[in-house]
Amino acid sequence: MNVKILTIIFVSIIFSSAFGQIEPERTGIALGYMTTPNSIVYRSTWSENSAIDVWVDIPEISAGDFGGFRLGAGSGYAIFLDRQKYFCFMVRPQLSFAYISETMNYFEIGAGVAGSAVAYLDSLGVPNTDVYAGISLGSVARFGDGTKTFDFILTKDRPFGILIGVMRYF
Repeated sequence: MNVKILTIIFVSIIFSSAFGQIEPERTGIALGYMTTPNSIVYRSTWSENSAIDVWVDIPEISAGDFGGFRLGAGSGYAIFLDRQKYFCFMVRPQLSFAYISETMNYFEIGAGVAGSAVAYLDSLGVPNTDVYAGISLGSVARFGDGTKTFDFILTKDRPFGILIGVMRYF
């Protein structure tokens, strides 16, 4: 065969596989769960490529000599990059707030960014559902009982860490 024809066929295959894929529609609202910081998440999309996330942490209660509780909430702006047929990437700048009552009572503010790969489950027969895997990093300020602490470096301590989650769009 002619080299030009083979080149055209090869370029057509590469071009169609890279740019010809149809992404599943992700607009409207979504509900889900994410592990950092162990939250129920509500998502309201602004477009195919961005959304506002608001979450409420699942309350944590511990009993015993050092018993206490943790209540929190947060918000973030999710940006979806490199959308393809089966997956995309998400970057989410975020703020997190928590009240912790343990041996000492304190209020915590976290500012950071989450990044994850997002797999669409539509092709597996679970329409309008996404699975997330990634990490969130940030800085944390804690205020309470006359003390203040700040973690200025990007930390993966609470409320940040490994991000695993699932979202269902409605």
